[in-house]
Parts: sequence; C-alpha cells; structure tokens
Amino acid sequence: MTAQQVRRALPETEPPADPVLPSKDELLAALRGHYLAGPLCREAHAIAELHRARRRLPARAAEFDRDRADLVRRIDGWARRNLPAPRAEARCHPDPLGAVIDRMAAASERAFDLLMTIDPGSDEMHAAWTTLAEQEIGYGELAAALESGWLALPSR
Repeated sequence: MTAQQVRRALPETEPPADPVLPSKDELLAALRGHYLAGPLCREAHAIAELHRARRRLPARAAEFDRDRADLVRRIDGWARRNLPAPRAEARCHPDPLGAVIDRMAAASERAFDLLMTIDPGSDEMHAAWTTLAEQEIGYGELAAALESGWLALPSR
C-alpha cells in the first residue's frame, strides 16, 4: 500500500487544535517562574509572587490583594476572549478561571514556603502538598473540560 492509499483510507477529520490553556504541569512551573510562555502563565506567576510578597510583608496585604484581584480579572477577561465557546449542553463551573489559578498560586506558595521552613515529614507539610496536588488536578480537569466545550465559566 502506498502512502497516498493510506491517506485516502484515513477518515477525513481535522487534527486536534492546539490547547489554548497551559497544562497543569506548565501552570505549576509558571507559578514558580520556570515557564512563562503566554499571558496566562505570566499572570499566574505574578499572582504567585504577590502571594509570596503578602506572606513576607503582611503590613502591605491590602495592596497585594488589590493587585492580585486585578490580575484575576485580567485572567477572566483573557478567558472570555480566548477560550472556545462552550457547547449548548455544557455545565457551568462554579468559579471563574482567575479564582482557580489564584487558589493554585496560594497553595503553591504555601507548599514551597513550608518546604524551606519546616520538617518535611510534618502533618502540616503533608496537608500543604496534598492541597497543591488537589488544586493541580482540579485545574487540569477544568482546562480539559473548557477546551472540549463541556464546561462553561460563570459570567461574572
């Protein structure tokens, strides 16, 4: 069989589109400043930095929280402009994408801070890394559902 015959035998389908959202691994790397490709990763990293700054300078917490809220709004605006339209039968996720990323950034900052400051075998350490893993898995599932159109974000 020739290559041309093989191509003719394959079903006429479009190749899958490139994902719009970073993967959960890319987002986690972005939170640490190791992967900053695309606006979402850069905004996520900035949010993580603000969580870090808030922990180190609690007297300026209100300022950091305002800046974080602005970044969360920017992520939500990006999502409205760039994510594929949801299917008619799509379920609605309870939280905007920016809030999901903000929670993951907070969990990441806490887990990595504890890694540097307390006993790695402690219950507190275990709880922090479990929370981060849950956030990472949740984001991965959310990204897949949003890109496939089976989930919609709230219009806030």
